[in-house]
Amino acid sequence: MRKMWLSAACAAGLLLLSGCSDTLSLPDPTSLIRPPRLPADKEALKNVIDRQLPVGATEVRTRDSQDTSAIHYADLDGDGVKEAIVFYKSANSSDNLHLMILQKQGGTWVKVLDLEGEGQVLDKLEFMDISGDGYTDILAGYGVDGEDAASGANNVLMVYSYTGQVLEILGNKLAYADFALVDMNGDGRKELAIVNMKPNIGTDIRLYQFQGSNFQELASLDLPNKTVTGYYNVTSGKISANQNALVLDIMIGSSTYTQIVILKNGVLESVIDETTAFKDGLLKSEDVNGDGIIEIGTLKTPEGWSYFENSADIPMLTVYNQWDGKKGLKPIQEQYRDASGRYILQPFPSKLLGNVTVNTVSTVDKYLQFVRIDTRQWIEEVQFFTPAQWQNESESKGWIKIYSTSSQVVAYRVNPDGDLAASKTGIPTS
Repeated sequence: MRKMWLSAACAAGLLLLSGCSDTLSLPDPTSLIRPPRLPADKEALKNVIDRQLPVGATEVRTRDSQDTSAIHYADLDGDGVKEAIVFYKSANSSDNLHLMILQKQGGTWVKVLDLEGEGQVLDKLEFMDISGDGYTDILAGYGVDGEDAASGANNVLMVYSYTGQVLEILGNKLAYADFALVDMNGDGRKELAIVNMKPNIGTDIRLYQFQGSNFQELASLDLPNKTVTGYYNVTSGKISANQNALVLDIMIGSSTYTQIVILKNGVLESVIDETTAFKDGLLKSEDVNGDGIIEIGTLKTPEGWSYFENSADIPMLTVYNQWDGKKGLKPIQEQYRDASGRYILQPFPSKLLGNVTVNTVSTVDKYLQFVRIDTRQWIEEVQFFTPAQWQNESESKGWIKIYSTSSQVVAYRVNPDGDLAASKTGIPTS
């Protein structure tokens, strides 16, 4: 790096001494840019994969935005060394995807298997021992692009087991809109929950466990709702300290709602109705506070805003709730999330739960002021600036930039005498 800097400096000096010259010019800065290098082993694997791919073929990732890698690692054959698993598509977009498995042999990566899959899109991918034989299995969900993607129509789940010689397909392929893995019956082994949409009927849920040579159905449940259009999130895990569940975030047109499904005495049942977690927006159910329990998001009209007729004019508060163990939800956390996804304010302190509203002098996409309901003291505020206006602002005024474009700057600050001042717990993330 030092030599490169010196070379650039010498070239610049020569240019200054010679004036404008047609024979001496500095290299284009972009020509010096190089992509970041991978660690040696991953670089070697990537080179092997590139050589093994057919001409025009490309690696593919899942549709899950959080799964950013096209190369996955899992110890499939139980020898203590992880294999590399890659899905790829050929130059012909109408062909099915292929699954490639590579092993580390003698210090190098070797392709040991290449298998045609069951669809043109890799919808979802999980690795776990679903068969109970002690080996990690591959659960590959294949899907399609286009209008059927949201509803999950035509998705197919294939379960593969690789023990070192051949790849075995476990059981029959299963049609699904979404699926999740969860220990519903508390036996320490995860079951496979398959979710499907029945047009003009509702949601069909089936719980399976692999037994013998196929998946055996343990329980099923129909959730009637003729207006369901798809599922934007299906997850599973604890919904209380001692209860596992399947949690579905369901779309009905432009609105959504959440349902929680548990297994009780061998029977699947929904423990909240559609109205309990109904909202006009996409809120993903997840563990937001790190306590290991899934929270259910709802939207709340701030106190004082109920008379506003246009919902787009109301800066809704986001409330995260936990199942109350009966038929309802109990709020545990509140925060403000920008409806356009530009920024998120940190949760309000727990001592202010249910005691924060938005001052009605606020205007969406211009200025928001959050105040205590009991004292009306302002806690924090968000303001939208033009770039020119922002140049006149300074950190001495307490503003923190949280989002910006070429035409807009969004900034935030806390009341220096308010509840968020001492520890700055309200500093948001963008």
